[in-house]
Amino acid sequence: MSSSDQTPPSQPPEPPYQYVPPPPEPRSGCLTSFMLAVGVILLLPGVLCAVLLVASGETGGGPFGYVMLLIVFAVVLIVGAQSRK
Repeated sequence: MSSSDQTPPSQPPEPPYQYVPPPPEPRSGCLTSFMLAVGVILLLPGVLCAVLLVASGETGGGPFGYVMLLIVFAVVLIVGAQSRK
């Protein structure tokens, strides 16, 4: 075989153009504050119920009430940490 019998390697095809969407517009601070206030208002009844349930001593499920209180406390801490940003 001679070198003239070999065909040159073909170039790989170019990748197709990929559409990159524009970055989203920043939210207004007023809307973020409103959503945070609504979220805290929606959490209040659950927090109060969990505190009253554990404080009354009638958990009914043993450690279930304490676990729920810890979960509620963690959620309140997370929301508080996010509101400081």
